[in-house]
Amino acid sequence: MRGFFDIEVDRKRVFGLDLLRAFAIFCVVHGHGERLLYDTRLNCFTDLPLPHGVDIFFVMSGFLIGKSLLSYMQKHDESLDRPKILSFYLRTALRILPNYLFILIVNYILVESHVIQGNTQTFSVWYFVTFTQNLFTPFWDFYWESWSLPVQWWFYILFPLMLALFCRFLKPKQFVPFLCLFFVIFSMGYRIIVTPKTTDFFWWDIWLRKTVASRMDNIFIGVMAAWVQHYYPEFWDRNALKSLIFGLVLFVITNLIPRVIGSLYFNVLHLTLSALAIALWFPIFTKIKSYKTVAGSIVSRVSILSYAMFLTNSLIIQVMDKVCPKLIEEQGVAAYFIYWLVVMVVSYLLYILLERTFIRIRSKIQ
Repeated sequence: MRGFFDIEVDRKRVFGLDLLRAFAIFCVVHGHGERLLYDTRLNCFTDLPLPHGVDIFFVMSGFLIGKSLLSYMQKHDESLDRPKILSFYLRTALRILPNYLFILIVNYILVESHVIQGNTQTFSVWYFVTFTQNLFTPFWDFYWESWSLPVQWWFYILFPLMLALFCRFLKPKQFVPFLCLFFVIFSMGYRIIVTPKTTDFFWWDIWLRKTVASRMDNIFIGVMAAWVQHYYPEFWDRNALKSLIFGLVLFVITNLIPRVIGSLYFNVLHLTLSALAIALWFPIFTKIKSYKTVAGSIVSRVSILSYAMFLTNSLIIQVMDKVCPKLIEEQGVAAYFIYWLVVMVVSYLLYILLERTFIRIRSKIQ
């Protein structure tokens, strides 16, 4: 189904997940741009009690990949063979690498040209090429928006291998919950170990919110949601509304508890509980299969553009800071809407000129 400037929507897409993905990218883009609205007539739209969009993307990644691989294993004697793993890796690379590496090059050129601030010397570009910039230690001052991609990349690498290994001894229904629990405990343990390094919010942010070791629990909470839906579909559907209500209540609670740097709650529990709250929303959203209106069509296409939007929005606002500081200072509301317009246009061009080509290649790989 085409439209909206030639962006094709697969009829098999679940609209509820498109809606959730579109909401997630709104949270990300607005979160980076809300400072443009400070001290303007739209100041009330700053500091909205929104979830971190990246948290939604993490849980969704675990849910979709978990669901896909569990379904495949069910059809193939509860096993995961080498051809499937290799095709999964190839499809993942074609999905992630083109946009990621292109924006890496753009960031490097803009920093070296002094168009945006940054430092390409402190952390070698090769760390970014190999997704090792923030495995166990943080990075800063260059390609900030890349921090979440290594979290997903290493999940994509490790999860199929673990499934293939453990399914030799146990069925996925038996070991997947324990695998998820292991990564939840692992991430919490890591946060406890590095807590002394989180002396203020900046260091809390880059040590706890933006390292792979600290955030793997979020993705495996999504895997656990996929496990529940796969093996207990009636329970999943029957309790969808209750799950949503409980998830919303938990989300509110996680935002009401004081966020004190160094506290057990904020340093260890907060990120896990926030992801759990989001995962509880998924049953209701997976029930929304389609929505055939103009608004629904726009939502689905924004969802398709979300990866490009994620990689470009921070870069765009940095360029705006450099190119038109007076507009930002004097016309914050106008700057905010210009920011959104530029994000949409640049993301569309990135999708049409680069991302879509590799998606089409990817679709031919089974």
